[in-house]
Amino acid sequence: MKKLILAAMLFTTISFIACNSSGSTDSTTIAKDDNAQKMDSNTINNDIKGDTKFAVTVADGGMAEVQISKLALAKSSNLDVTQLAQMMVDDHTKANEALKELAATKNITLPAIISDDSQKKYDKLSNESGKTFDEDYTDCMVSDHKSTIDLFKKEADNGNDSAIKAWATATIPTLEHHLEMSDTAQARVHK
Repeated sequence: MKKLILAAMLFTTISFIACNSSGSTDSTTIAKDDNAQKMDSNTINNDIKGDTKFAVTVADGGMAEVQISKLALAKSSNLDVTQLAQMMVDDHTKANEALKELAATKNITLPAIISDDSQKKYDKLSNESGKTFDEDYTDCMVSDHKSTIDLFKKEADNGNDSAIKAWATATIPTLEHHLEMSDTAQARVHK
């Protein structure tokens, strides 16, 4: 059943990308446009508009964390950085899958690939190496997790959809642990 749902989501996303009337190639923009159309046609409840926006934003961020952390695993020889990166890949992959399943039950379209902004961050890091890479990677993890925790807390406090709200609430401790580990790695690589 999960494979069928994921296949349907992939087909819908690919179809929407191919038929996107706005001409945008940014996957996050495409997902937002698709969700807006679903709200207009009442296939997504307008009461969860904010929850839908949260899910799209978080999906982009989660995919970016995985890609950037895989880059860190390939580029860094610093043990603190590689341990942090492996934890990010493992935990964000699990969270991304849970979000995909949750979004499917709500008929929410998530981005298929990272946004143009996330790609720019990835591209910048991919052109770095050594200590500069390690410093910028850990700086990125600290900054991203601070803003992500704020976003999750807002959803946990103010979300309208009980399932998305519960997922956000349950994910906050993991994100706080990520921030703690990112802070530690950042302090060590900046010495």
